[in-house]
Amino acid sequence: MEHVLQLYQEESCLLDALADFTAAGLRLEEAVVVIGSKPRWELLLDRLRKSGVDARASVLRGQIRLLGSHLLRSSLGKRQHFNELVGGALSLARARFERVRVFSELTDALWRAGERGAACRCERYWQHLLAVQDCQLLCACPIDTLEGDAYDGTLQALCGEHTHVCPAFDEAAFEEAVAGAVTEVLDVELARMLAALSTAHRPSAQMPPGQAMLFWLKANMPRTAERIMCRARARWSEQ
Repeated sequence: MEHVLQLYQEESCLLDALADFTAAGLRLEEAVVVIGSKPRWELLLDRLRKSGVDARASVLRGQIRLLGSHLLRSSLGKRQHFNELVGGALSLARARFERVRVFSELTDALWRAGERGAACRCERYWQHLLAVQDCQLLCACPIDTLEGDAYDGTLQALCGEHTHVCPAFDEAAFEEAVAGAVTEVLDVELARMLAALSTAHRPSAQMPPGQAMLFWLKANMPRTAERIMCRARARWSEQ
């Protein structure tokens, strides 16, 4: 089971990740279920078309399907209802395709609406469902991981419900910005100690070392975390 959380700031960046995720599934003859809004669905199909993927043909043969996220928002109060709706969609896809991958916009929509607790609850629902439904799941969350306000505990909990976390920025540039900020703020010995501690206490989800380091800092050295994130943001803006 692979349960990926894609963090993002720009819609275009999320669409790039979603188009890559969908195109990979189509190439592998997997079914792709998109739980999302009609506008993003249309943008996805357009992005696939521009990259040379005949998405419309895939829609016509039932390989890629849209399940409106508004239908599932009302089911988040009861896990059984959620399981029935999503399980039914996955069973329908498996009737013709051996493997299924899913993009879910639910957490994204809830987070943007300020319903962070509901977003975490939604991911727990997915965890229970994925324990019995073998599929690859991509979720998204609109957040700046170099902004201190993001680390109120909810982001950490959200990441903990996933197997992998992808940063909102270009990963190599993100790592460079965080590493450079650490060397500016801390002396060499403290920087080494921080690297060792954040590695030893990494979150369960796989994520870039710089992201794991920010989580550890925010939990254990919040003032230092703010200074490092401030310098990392400055370095990022200079790129």
